[in-house]
Order: sequence, then structure tokens, then C-alpha cells
Amino acid sequence: MGRIFVRLVAGGIVGKLLGIAREVLLAALFGVGRVVAANRIALTATLIPINFFTADALTAGFLPLYVQYRKQQPALAARLYRSVRSLLMVLSGLLTLALIIGSAAWVGLLGPGLDVYTSNLAAQMLAIAALGVPFYVQFNLYTLVALANDDVRLINLRASMQSVGLICATLAAYLTGRASVLALGFTVPYVLLFCWGAYWVHRKGYLGTAEGGIDSLPGQRFHGQVLTAFWHRLRPLLIVPVILQGSIAVERAVGSLLGTEVVAASEYARFIVDSLMALVAAPLGLASLASFSKIETAELPDRLRRLIAPVLLTMIPLSLLICVNSRGIVTLLYARGQFATEAVDTTSVMLLGFGLAIWAQVLGYTLVKVLNARGENYKATLVLVASFAAAIGFNLALYRYLGAFTLGAAASVASLIMFVAAAWALRVVRHTAKLLAIMLPGLIAAAIAGYVLSGPGLGHLVLASVAIVLVWGAYVSAVPRLRAVLHSEIIGRLRRSGPARTNDSRPKENV
Repeated sequence: MGRIFVRLVAGGIVGKLLGIAREVLLAALFGVGRVVAANRIALTATLIPINFFTADALTAGFLPLYVQYRKQQPALAARLYRSVRSLLMVLSGLLTLALIIGSAAWVGLLGPGLDVYTSNLAAQMLAIAALGVPFYVQFNLYTLVALANDDVRLINLRASMQSVGLICATLAAYLTGRASVLALGFTVPYVLLFCWGAYWVHRKGYLGTAEGGIDSLPGQRFHGQVLTAFWHRLRPLLIVPVILQGSIAVERAVGSLLGTEVVAASEYARFIVDSLMALVAAPLGLASLASFSKIETAELPDRLRRLIAPVLLTMIPLSLLICVNSRGIVTLLYARGQFATEAVDTTSVMLLGFGLAIWAQVLGYTLVKVLNARGENYKATLVLVASFAAAIGFNLALYRYLGAFTLGAAASVASLIMFVAAAWALRVVRHTAKLLAIMLPGLIAAAIAGYVLSGPGLGHLVLASVAIVLVWGAYVSAVPRLRAVLHSEIIGRLRRSGPARTNDSRPKENV
């Protein structure tokens, strides 16, 4: 798990550096105006139905089962891949047609507060982006086939390629004056990624090694067997994409009711948070799926303890740093060109809301993936439904009173509920609560130090950040239980090269 996680993070850094360049360029050229708002709505309108039938179906349904079959019955793994591929091809083709035909109606539902120009532009962008749906879906399947073979190259390539495509599309839209060209930043990269993914998995023989004995299997019988197994894993998760995509749709609708600039600004703020999720939570979750599905039940409590403490030690100060310096971070990244003071105000308020519970989002997401890996998809579903329902309720109930801050705060509320519920399901609530209680004094001290030194300008941003890190580091070093985690699970892991060992002989701290 350790090796896969490190490689995913390393590859993700390149993609996120390009992502920063992409968002900075978009902010400078288009600010938080109607073009950006239309682009955000169009991409959301594209991704909501895609994720409705692929997100959990692939990561929580297909991947663990495919890994299991590869180890036990390779021919069944090939049969599973072929069955899922055929199913996704049909669904993605139908979805593409539906998005093109119903683009105006779908945009109107997601952006009820948009003006006519923005709404029409978003519909045009959606029709263009819809053409990339089949390629997006199939490439995601290729990435999981590669991941099952401990190959993270395709996953790492995705973020970089997508960012390059969006950068090129942003420049093209600005230079030509045709705003709809922005949508090509989604479609073209995934066409190219699909072509490369097909070449890569066949070149590496990831499918061929499993297909060697497939002809000897009774086709109809084994086709039904793998689809039945896939359905049993997927069935408990069917409600998850409904509530998740519903939460995203409500967030977009609420943003449009608060103003066009809120729709655009929300993604600038979310990009910072999503970058952390892409660099930390997503790799950690995927690594957990691959790792926790293989370990024995008796090992689970110890492995969870060794997972939770390092995540908290690293993510809590990062969450605090973002909250204290939300305005400074937004100013540093975006405040140039068309990104005026009002845009900074709106974006920084939302970033503050998002930043409150980044630590809970990362840990909660990872624990949900552990539940998926252990085959406890009913529990995972209940956790996710509770968290996303809370976000929907928070947004609808409070947006009139809290304004733009509502969108970020709702995400934090959902993250906290997901974290607590997942920890409860895995029976690590008491352990985690003790850790948080031990960390609380250091958190308060670091928050005070950062707040005192915060202020406008790069100098204050650096000073406040350094103060938070130093105070937190000093506190962790001074507390024996936290110091043990720091040395054994963080510093020690950074010093080691090679795969993490399952049967580790190092002394384990009972933290």
C-alpha cells in the first residue's frame, strides 16, 4: 500500500502543478464572469451523469472483484473486464445522446439563477463536452485494470493531460473570442487518453495474461457468474451516486441563485481543496482498496491504527493553514487580470468554509474505501448517504443567511459526518477521539500563532504558515504518543524505499 500511495502522490504533483497554471490562467483571462460560470455548469452537467453509473461501480464494485479474480481465477478476471466494458460502452453511448439532446433542459435545472446568455453558452459547452463521455468512461476502466497490476502510470497521466488540454482550450477561447471552445478542454484530452490507455494495457499484457484460458470456459455460465458477483458488490452502492450527484446538483443550483460570480468562484476555491484530495485522499483511498482487500481480518485493527494517526498529524495543520490564510492563498493564486477584489472576497470566504474539515474529508474518504475493500458496502453506503444528505440540507436551509460561505461550510459538515460514521462502522471512534483530544491543545496553540501573524501580503502568508507548522511540530515532538507516530509512521516511511511490508516487525505504538 505504501509504495502505491507514494507513486500516486508523486504523479499527482505534476498534474496539480499544471492544474494550478490552468486555474491561474482561467482566472486572469476570464475572472468570475459568465464564461467561467457557463463552463463550470457545463462540466458539472457532464460529470454528474457519468459519475452516476461509473464512480462507485468501478472503484468499489469492479476493482476489488477484479483484483480477487486475478489472484484466484485469471480467466474470470478477463470475463469480468469484458462484461463491464460492454455494459459501460452501451450506457456511455446512450448518455452522450441524452446530454446532446437535452442540454438546454439539463443546464436549466442545474443553473436556475443563470441569465439567458450564460444558460445558452453552458448548453453549447455541454453538447461539446458530451462527445468525450465514452472516451472518459473507458479510460477510467483502463486505469483500474492497470492499478490492479500495481501500475499507476495511467492514473498519474490523467490529471496532467486534462490540465494541458484545459490550458490549450482556455488560450484558444480567449484568442478566438469563442467561449464555447473551452469545452474542448474536456473532450480532446480524453479522446487522446483513451487511445493511449488502450495501447498501454495491451502493450503491457494486462488483459492478455488473463485471457489465456478464457476460451476453455463455458461462455454463458461464466458470463452470468461474473456479472452476478459484480451486481452483488454494486447493489448496496446504487443509492450513493444518486445522493452524491444530487448534492453536487444542489450546490450548483444554490450557487446560481446566489449569483453568477458565486458559481465561478466556487470552483476556484474547490480547486484548492480538490487538489489536496487528488494528491492525498484519492491515492490513499485507491491504495487502501488494493491493500485492505488482501489482509486478514485479525490484522485490520492494527492496520487502521497505523493509518489514522499519520493522516491526522499531517492533515490537521494543513486544514488549519488553509483556514487562517484563505484570503492570502486566493490572492496569491488568482488576484490578477480579470480577477478583481470582489472575486477575491467571494472565493476566500468559500475556501474558509471548505478548509474547516479537510482533515475529516481525507480520513473519512479513506475509511469509506476501507469499508469497500472489506466488502462492507452496505455500511459504506449508509455513511455516504448520511454525509451527502447533510450537505444538501445545509445548503438549502442556510444559503439565504450565510451567502457564499454556505457552499464551503456544507462540504465541511458532510466531511465531518462521513468521518464520524465511517470510524463508527470500523469501530475506531474511541481510538480516533483519544487522538483528537491529545492533539487539541496543539491545534489551539497553532491557530493562535497563525492568526496573530496573518494579514495581507505574501510576507504574512509565509509567516503565518511557518508559525503554524513550527508550533504544531513542537507540540507533536513534546507529546510522547504523537512523537512515536511521527517517527515510526511518517519519518520512518519517508526514509524507507520499496514496498511497505504487511508483516512489519517494527515495534508498534498503541496510539
